[in-house]
Amino acid sequence: MPDFSLPRGRGGLREVLKVAFPLVIASLGHAVNLFTDRVMLAAYSPQAMAAAFPAGLTVFTMSCIFLGTVGYAGVFVAQYTGAGSPHEAAKSVWQAVFLALIGGACIAGTGCFATEIFALCGHAKELQPLEADYYRILARGGFIPLVMTALSVFWSGRARTGMIMAVNLAVTACNIPLNYLLIFGRRFQLGDWTLRIPEMGITGAAWGTVGAAVIGMTIYWVAFVSPDHRREFAPLRNWYAPGIFRRLVRFGAPTGIQLVLDLATFNIFVVLLGKISEPVLTASGVAFSVYSLAFNPMIGFGQTASILVGQGVGAKDIPFAEKSVYSAGLLLFSYTLIMVALFLGFPELVDRTFNIQEESVRHLTRIMLIFTSAFMLFDAMNVLYSSAVKGAGDTFFVMITGILLGWLGFALPCALAYWFFSGTGAAMLGAERARSFNVWTLWSILVVYIGLMGSIFYIRFKLGRWKSMRVI
Repeated sequence: MPDFSLPRGRGGLREVLKVAFPLVIASLGHAVNLFTDRVMLAAYSPQAMAAAFPAGLTVFTMSCIFLGTVGYAGVFVAQYTGAGSPHEAAKSVWQAVFLALIGGACIAGTGCFATEIFALCGHAKELQPLEADYYRILARGGFIPLVMTALSVFWSGRARTGMIMAVNLAVTACNIPLNYLLIFGRRFQLGDWTLRIPEMGITGAAWGTVGAAVIGMTIYWVAFVSPDHRREFAPLRNWYAPGIFRRLVRFGAPTGIQLVLDLATFNIFVVLLGKISEPVLTASGVAFSVYSLAFNPMIGFGQTASILVGQGVGAKDIPFAEKSVYSAGLLLFSYTLIMVALFLGFPELVDRTFNIQEESVRHLTRIMLIFTSAFMLFDAMNVLYSSAVKGAGDTFFVMITGILLGWLGFALPCALAYWFFSGTGAAMLGAERARSFNVWTLWSILVVYIGLMGSIFYIRFKLGRWKSMRVI
């Protein structure tokens, strides 16, 4: 008979949950930041909320090639930890910081072209200046989240994830009031002295996000160079390591390239939805804001799988790595099913949270939540198994698969569907019916694409080539 008992001991549910829980809470904190920003912007003006979604996604896409590479330093730290080499782990963190600063300079440069970028998107004229303003501020502060990520791998790679949770909660605690004050503005009377915070709208949301990230980056830096860490890791001495830098670029760049191209295809999807109509773009922004709240904790489970596979590979303990992935999968899919039940069972909560007044937007959002639920189930498999094989160093396969499927199985079919229903389809079906077919065809393509991705990475993990890989 098959064994249906829950995994226990080393690599079991309790140990994996100990690593995963702080990462899940940390990821949830990031999701809460995004979610509350969108809710506050929706209360400020529907146009501001609609503009923040594509602009925020675009700046994130621009940073992803560096974010993926910098974040991959966590695998180096994990494998060096498993191999018992603390000084090499500290050197890996420094190489990630150097890459983060290079990436931040490149992202800041794109802010000079913000107006032109959003003019090319073809969204409504009144949205384009808002999109450009929001993007420009986030791009100029783009080095801050990159350096935060680089410093965080010092804790994530060693499975000391409580620090990451604490910093992210601190960032969230600062982000929400900063955004509120800067979006809406406030006046405080302190005796004879008046403090006036101007109403900045969407630019206030951007500045609040940057300011909160500065606080998180500072906390990580102070902790990294603290006296306790100087004794074991000597972080102020172990910073020069050109060999590790080259290997980080070699193994991490495929992750960054895949991430940026994945996000680029998703950006195309969002742009095409926005070109159909403004209500469709607004509903999509709501649906993906809700999804990000649920999805970000899933990243925490994926990070856990990557960390523990890295440590298992570094220590040459493959059974531990396999058992850890199985345990992480049980936790991840249990969480995902709960989120799907909430999406499908309580859609009215979304209506009230985002103060959706238009019936057309409410109707579109509810249908999009059904598609989002299917997408989320497949994405859980994608996150888990792609993270697991990347934890061993199998980044090139993940990159090639992501690029081929992303462009040939997602972006191209979406573009063809949009072109058909905007032209020939509109003539055949009528404009209104063609728009409806256009929207739901694009969403169907998204679900099929992510289902294929998850299936391929599951098969790759089961084939086991990752067991013989190392990055150190």
